[in-house]
Amino acid sequence: MDVALTLLGATNAWITPPVVISVSALIFTLASFWWIQVRRGHPRVETGHVFSGAITGNKIILYIPLVFHNPAPATLVVADIKLRLSGGAGDENSPDRRALPKRMFWIAFHGSVYPEQGKHRQYAMPFAVEGRESVERVIEFQWDTPETQLKDGPYTATVEVLALPQRWRRRRWSSVCTFQLRTDLWSGNRNALMPRTNDPEFYEAIREVTG
Repeated sequence: MDVALTLLGATNAWITPPVVISVSALIFTLASFWWIQVRRGHPRVETGHVFSGAITGNKIILYIPLVFHNPAPATLVVADIKLRLSGGAGDENSPDRRALPKRMFWIAFHGSVYPEQGKHRQYAMPFAVEGRESVERVIEFQWDTPETQLKDGPYTATVEVLALPQRWRRRRWSSVCTFQLRTDLWSGNRNALMPRTNDPEFYEAIREVTG
């Protein structure tokens, strides 16, 4: 008690060093349990340099491979996904100026970037990402009756995710991944849904080989 009186004064004499140590240990234990077992985080999303795409007069279709990583211990649910397109290298008369920015909607997901005949097409539905794990999805985005043919790339593509649950029952979208959509590298039939590259170095290497 003499120590308590010396450190904290007579009015707080009950706060002894053992009490302080015990309370601190309890707080540390509870905080550690929350951090290791209960904490909810935000998804981290990455993409690669290859995707599939097709642009026609009445539809734009993109198959974008995405990896969703949950860094927190608690499970989260990816409820919805959108792809926001903006930018472009066209001038003020380009159709992009009137059509962009534009959000493309999540229609389905696939098991491969390359469109495979006869494979099951899973329509958009929420999926779970367990704590400290990753989930791979090839997400199909569509834009019906587009006002542009996306000929003046590159464009800025931003993946937006609605992940649940959220605090106070909010439904806030998060921008989780941004990359360049290099439609200026598209070769061959732009109307055909086929693999494309977003990597200029890979594109040049292929051109050197194929001529």
